[in-house]
Amino acid sequence: MIKQSKRIPCSEAIVESMKIEQVEKVFCVPGESFLPLMESIYLEPSIELYSNRHEGGAAFMAEGYAKASNKTGVVMATRGVGAANLSIGIHTAYQDSTPMVVLLGQVHSKFRGREGFQELELDQFLGQVTKWGAEIKDAERTPEIMQKAFRIANSGRPGPVVVALPEDVLYEEADMMFGAAAVKPKPGMSAAEEARFIEIVGQAEKPVIIAGGGVKLSNAEAALKSFAEQTNIPIMAAFRRQDVIDNTHKNYCGHLGMGVPKEQIQTVKQADVVIVIGTRLSEVTTQDYSLLTEHQKLVHIDIEAAILGNVYSPDAGIVADANEALEKLLEQSAYLMNEKRGTWLEERKQAFLDSVQLENVTEEALTVGYKEVMEQFNEIWPENGIISNDAGNFAAWLHQYHSFQSPKGYVGPTSGAMGYGLPAAIGAKLAFPESPVVSWSGDGGFMMTMQEIETAVRHHIPVIALVFNNGMYGTIRMHQEWKFPKHNPATMLGDVNYAGMAEHMGAKAKRVYSGEEFKSALEEALHEKNKPTVIEMVMNNKQISPHFLVE
Repeated sequence: MIKQSKRIPCSEAIVESMKIEQVEKVFCVPGESFLPLMESIYLEPSIELYSNRHEGGAAFMAEGYAKASNKTGVVMATRGVGAANLSIGIHTAYQDSTPMVVLLGQVHSKFRGREGFQELELDQFLGQVTKWGAEIKDAERTPEIMQKAFRIANSGRPGPVVVALPEDVLYEEADMMFGAAAVKPKPGMSAAEEARFIEIVGQAEKPVIIAGGGVKLSNAEAALKSFAEQTNIPIMAAFRRQDVIDNTHKNYCGHLGMGVPKEQIQTVKQADVVIVIGTRLSEVTTQDYSLLTEHQKLVHIDIEAAILGNVYSPDAGIVADANEALEKLLEQSAYLMNEKRGTWLEERKQAFLDSVQLENVTEEALTVGYKEVMEQFNEIWPENGIISNDAGNFAAWLHQYHSFQSPKGYVGPTSGAMGYGLPAAIGAKLAFPESPVVSWSGDGGFMMTMQEIETAVRHHIPVIALVFNNGMYGTIRMHQEWKFPKHNPATMLGDVNYAGMAEHMGAKAKRVYSGEEFKSALEEALHEKNKPTVIEMVMNNKQISPHFLVE
């Protein structure tokens, strides 16, 4: 359906397109190349513009907002330099299948091809980490290109798209024709695919489900839970997708991430049929592509046809939206039930529970310890809270010893990018302002984007940032110890007071040295309504991970 045409400038047409797609928040580092667009957003009361301190932080913030809300993240920057700084967050959105529209100011049309100031062919530059790219060269085509960008970002396997905006074109007026908002396609299973699924799974005695981000993107958490309950099938979460189901549920048997206890890996290894739903079977999820064997049958459901068979060739490959597929299969659950699975499920659940007993961990804590932080965090953190994390071994404690219980309660980067935790948490807080939101970061990753503390202060966003300060790039230090014992070039860091720096930026902050101090600081932070809180913990730099110490 076509709306009535309007004669307006290109910049206003971009904002009108965003309104049609129900965009409410835009993140940016401002640039002179897209001043008209910033002005048009300013004049539109339904859209809020957030100015960041670095484009990397803006991209992570947009990605975290999109991942938490299941809406499209929108981020803006200027020309080649802005695009280069944005690229880390765009890459995260690409690997994490997060819908994002990237708007980049471009040099004046008359200067193109002359290596103008900060000039790059932006769609080509970001081609490897985007689903599609375009440049608006004709103002009249603005609605067409913008609405195509949102449609592509949200169709099939979601991801980022980039639109370049020559600064002279942003001023140009034209008769603009707007279409209806994009509707995300939700393909279902065919009758033949349904029959093949029943044939394989109905005979399975030890099946397992690996559930990924596609479950979250299609809001299929409830359907997944019901399907698992009615078929007695254990659920394993793909890498950093633990919130696909309440981790205390009887069918949840662990996750497939880094450093996962062998008991959880064995749940997949021992299965006769592996049902993969909404995950691309990444390097981490498949434990370096070693997880499945030729003796197992594989049923793979994904909304993107190109995903099927990309890693493992499935016995049944089904192109379908996760929720559509699960709702359809629930109607056939009587044909998929096998009484012999009850014992199998109980065994794998017990194996999971045995592998995540925090009291069995021995830790050499010189000041505050990871174990006591984990104990206090689990006691205090509310079920409706949202957690993000940065890259680093500190996250292993969160992944192994915390029970994620709320749908959409975890915003984690499968790309493993450092610097993600804090800005993603800010984005998640903007998506759900009434929910408590916390980020977990090491000192290395936190320093990369801690300037966004000021963004949170300026916009009164009361996010909580936990900083595990062990004075090193701990994950890389661990790999050094494995491959080049006793040598640690480039991984040791200086002594920085992160709490003090955050306080100078206007945040509430505290350095803690005991579990009780941590508990008190976290309880206080949960009651803060106006500004961010940074809780810095000075950790023992010998305790690299839950089960690895260096001398």
